[in-house]
Amino acid sequence: MHHSVIDNRTLIVNSILRQLAEELDIPPSKYKQAVERYTSVGRWLNDGHYPGAHGEPSIYPQGSFRLGTVVRPIRDGKETNYDIDLACVLPYPKQTTTAKTIRHLVGNRLKEHGTYSEMLDEEGRRCWTLNYAEHDGAGFHIDILPCIPDPQRFSDVEERHAVQSVALTDLNKEGRVYSWGFTNPAGYADWFGERQQAVFEELSPLRKREIYLENMEIFASVDDVPDQLVRTPLQRAIQVLKRHRDVRFNSLKNCEDRPISIIINTLAALAYQGEPDVYSALANLIDRIQRYQETGLIQCENDKWVIRNPVNPNENFADRWNDEGSEKADAFFQWIGWLQEDIDQILNASTSKELERTLVESFGSDIGIRVADVYASQLVANNTLVESAFGRTLGKYLRFDVAHREQPRWHISPTRYQTRIKAKYMRNGFRPTLFRSNSAVLPKNAGLVFEAITDVPKPYSVHWQIVNSGQEATNANDLRGGFYDGKRSGRTREESTKYTGMHWAECFIVKDGVCLSRSGEFVVNIR
Repeated sequence: MHHSVIDNRTLIVNSILRQLAEELDIPPSKYKQAVERYTSVGRWLNDGHYPGAHGEPSIYPQGSFRLGTVVRPIRDGKETNYDIDLACVLPYPKQTTTAKTIRHLVGNRLKEHGTYSEMLDEEGRRCWTLNYAEHDGAGFHIDILPCIPDPQRFSDVEERHAVQSVALTDLNKEGRVYSWGFTNPAGYADWFGERQQAVFEELSPLRKREIYLENMEIFASVDDVPDQLVRTPLQRAIQVLKRHRDVRFNSLKNCEDRPISIIINTLAALAYQGEPDVYSALANLIDRIQRYQETGLIQCENDKWVIRNPVNPNENFADRWNDEGSEKADAFFQWIGWLQEDIDQILNASTSKELERTLVESFGSDIGIRVADVYASQLVANNTLVESAFGRTLGKYLRFDVAHREQPRWHISPTRYQTRIKAKYMRNGFRPTLFRSNSAVLPKNAGLVFEAITDVPKPYSVHWQIVNSGQEATNANDLRGGFYDGKRSGRTREESTKYTGMHWAECFIVKDGVCLSRSGEFVVNIR
């Protein structure tokens, strides 16, 4: 099997995921507008009178806007306004003030501004919110987080991160009681940047030039393009993850248990190993989470889930997973399973309709249709695709053409039905582990179970094709490529990892002598 086949397959999926992330991202024009707005807010806050303050306020963006992972959120099934977060650090010693005082110093200053006072929302638990009206179909919320310096010292955390920590103001709305909380958005952002610094430096020159050429009406030169608009594969992967989470949990009973963004950001950054593309970054993250007992990405200490804040080891981002009766941990691992299944469906899509359906179900109707259409249009523009919008190009790359592989015995009918493969591998002493097509290599002598998932109405028969490749299988005269009769094989197929190399399974759903759906190749790499 030639490596170019795998490369083309993953290149196609990566192109789709990258296009998806770009559609989710804040456009450069909106980014510039957001910067202008939060800069004006910051200037107004900075010029305020704060009796007894020890110096000037410090106002800076935090959260997804600073991390470069902003996506337009979904609430109640609809896209809504962008969230922009600002930290407003007033220079008061903690022992000389109170959380309530700091909260209202910031709130009162905002109320002194004629426009801001009208835009100001009801006081929140931790912040004040300014609501900007929509323009061109998109508006903003600017959340301003009042806080004061609260330097921490940790023996195992670099000092430059720890000294940036702050005390935030936390309001218990029922009792109207204010208390101090702890956070470190600047230190966290610096840590996050370090996790991708090498990749960013490599990508930045070319990407800034591309952004400039696409937005010459906004930027005067390449040097005018801010670093914050350059997206690494890590940032793109997180954007995809956040939208997938929002769509998959929308309208579910356990919607409130969906994974929080800080956990997604932290696990993705910890898992990131400089992968050069979005697909590889996501594949590595899923693999390392599924093997969390080996990788330590998620820990379990004294029967408690632990995901540590990398700039404050005393803070556990998974703390609420451990609440009595909490189902947040179950929801998280359920979501990881959905994520793997949905990426596999993109990987195995063989028609434009299959691709569009998967994208709509996983990322929302508007964006799913738009990405499928845009990708097909790009293929046409590049003369890669001459007819049938999507299917023939995928067919060219995704159907592995080796001499010992038998051709299907049935007429392949272009239908609306979907089929995919769910797979597990088992080693002695380990529980069965889900794995995705074309994932990290598996060891020899592991058991495999493939399961066909299909929406073809019963009755039907499932025919499995198993194809081996590589020198070891060749030497053993075991280059399989035939079919297992549907009368003797059901929706599951058991195999084992015998030979080093790349191998694959595919299932065909046959009814009345016609193949109504096929899964596409599920690739197994063995070392």
